[in-house]
Amino acid sequence: MLARIFGTGEFGIFVSTQGLLLTIARASTLGLDIGLRWYLPQNKLHKRPVYNGIMESFWISVAVSLFVTVVIILGSFTSLISDELPYYAISLVFYSGMYVLSSSSEGNRKPWISIFINDFVIAVMAPLVSIVLHYFDIPHALPFGLLFGQVIGFTLHAKAVRKQFKNMPLVPPGLASKELVLYSAPLGLTVLVGNLLQRSTLWMVLFFLGAEASGVYALMMTLANGLQTIRNGFNPIITPVVSGMDESRLKTDLKPVYSYCVSMATMIQVIIGFFIVLFPEEIMSIAGKSYVVQPMALGILLFFQLVVTFFGMVNTVIDGIGKSVVNLKASIIQLVTSVVAGFVLIPHLGLLGAALSMLLYGIVSSVYCNVYLLKRKLQPYSSKLWAEIVWMVLLLALYVLINAQVVTLTMVGKIVVYVCVLLALGAQFLFYKRKF
Repeated sequence: MLARIFGTGEFGIFVSTQGLLLTIARASTLGLDIGLRWYLPQNKLHKRPVYNGIMESFWISVAVSLFVTVVIILGSFTSLISDELPYYAISLVFYSGMYVLSSSSEGNRKPWISIFINDFVIAVMAPLVSIVLHYFDIPHALPFGLLFGQVIGFTLHAKAVRKQFKNMPLVPPGLASKELVLYSAPLGLTVLVGNLLQRSTLWMVLFFLGAEASGVYALMMTLANGLQTIRNGFNPIITPVVSGMDESRLKTDLKPVYSYCVSMATMIQVIIGFFIVLFPEEIMSIAGKSYVVQPMALGILLFFQLVVTFFGMVNTVIDGIGKSVVNLKASIIQLVTSVVAGFVLIPHLGLLGAALSMLLYGIVSSVYCNVYLLKRKLQPYSSKLWAEIVWMVLLLALYVLINAQVVTLTMVGKIVVYVCVLLALGAQFLFYKRKF
């Protein structure tokens, strides 16, 4: 809806600016928010207060983000920072504080709280408020809608965390522990690099192809990131569970835990994936005819998400065993791969080149992380995952056949194919449910 109402140019600039804001907000937490997913389950093992680390991380993140906000506001009075950026920057404190509170619920093994607030409440309220403000001709509708969503999300997360940790003091008695900081620092850099990685392709599209092309690609990324949301729903489950395993349990319990999460996430993504491959132009045209540009790029972004879900979720296992530095190295390799591939492919292939550069760095990162686990003699994949591999191969084959125009399907034919896929996946789910 935002893409259709605000147009390709304004929507592209909004997504690019929001990406910059998310990168700054993530960096302001110094990785402490992600570190809490690993640290909180350790509290019981080491007989610390169950809430140890939460408020210490919260106040550090708020202080850093508040400082950055002030710098941006003061900088807007110069020619270095645009006049529009401060309207986005006032959301920074709520963003960073919310990251810490959200991860606290995830570290306490209540990820559904974060999923509900982040992926439903905020995802609905922020664009809805922007649309309402736009129709009342209130300026800066997009950043104010974003701010409203973050304030609501922050409030809900604060109440949820207070309910879970009723005895937690608002002001902690000391500083964040050395153990938490040392574990989180590499994670913070990893997340910063990861955010730069996610946004770099969009920024290169903006640089090489202009605002309208970046608006189209931003819409494609938004649609494809729906699949990422599915993966993110399982990520907070794996890291806290793995962090509670000793070496002997890693050999026996890691495979079923990881394979179950990958199987469920991939199956849901495949359902969405077939719909995207069969109806890319129809999906893009919802936002307007001006967005139907190189729709085959949307399919490549789909395969990027499938790759980083099936093979790339091992990064949560690596975080769980306390080796966050490995993921930092993987993220740096990804960023270099993305930038080099983007500069080579985007000027020549346009949006298709941008999507291919993302797929390439997803493959490179997945190979790196899986090789690391193999060296540690950890094998997280169960033989039961063969069915998901078959489905991904079928999806890839359908994508190639349609885009190479080897097969031409009418609208009725596409609907029939999709219904058959849904029936087959439903039968597979019932079979797994009965057998396993």
